[in-house]
Amino acid sequence: MVSKTISIHSSGNGFRDAHQETEQLAAGLPEEQRLHLCLITEEIISLFRSVIGEINSAEFWLEEEAGKYTFHLTAKQKLGNVQRSELIESSSSGENDGAPRGFLGKLREMLIQAMSVGRDIDHYYSNDAYSGQAADLSDTVITTEKWDKFERSVLLGLTDNVNISIRGGVVELTAVKQF
Repeated sequence: MVSKTISIHSSGNGFRDAHQETEQLAAGLPEEQRLHLCLITEEIISLFRSVIGEINSAEFWLEEEAGKYTFHLTAKQKLGNVQRSELIESSSSGENDGAPRGFLGKLREMLIQAMSVGRDIDHYYSNDAYSGQAADLSDTVITTEKWDKFERSVLLGLTDNVNISIRGGVVELTAVKQF
C-alpha cells in the first residue's frame, strides 16, 4: 500500500498532512507501533529541515508491504558541503547512496565537493528565498553539534535503516521500519 504524496514546505504546509497519511496507513496497527511510525515521520521532516534549512518544496510518501514501512522524503535542493556532510552522516551507512560506485563515482563526488567550497555561506546569503534571519537560524542549527547528533540518533534509533541519496540536485531520504 502506498500513501498519497504530500508536498512539504518550510512554512509548515504539508506537515499535518504527512502525519495524517502516516496515521491512515498505520490504522490497523497496535497503538504503540502506530505512534512509532508517526514519530518517524516527524523526525524525518525535522532532521531534513534542521540540516537543509529552508525547504522550498519536498515530497513525502510512505509505503507498506508485509509489515515493512518505507518513508520517503525527496527535494530538489542545492546543498553546500556542510549540508551534504550532515545529511550523509545521518544515513545508516554514512555514505551517499546516490553516488556512482567505483573510481569514477568517487572522483565525481570529490569534484562536486571541491567545486562547492565557499558556496555554503553564499548559498544562504545570495539566494532571495532566504532571509537574513533564516540564514542565521540555518547556520546555528547546523553548527549545534549536540542537537544535530541527537536528531540523527533518534531517527537511527527509531528505524532499521536510513539511506541518503544526493544526486544532481535531488536529495532523497529513505527510512525503513519493519514490524
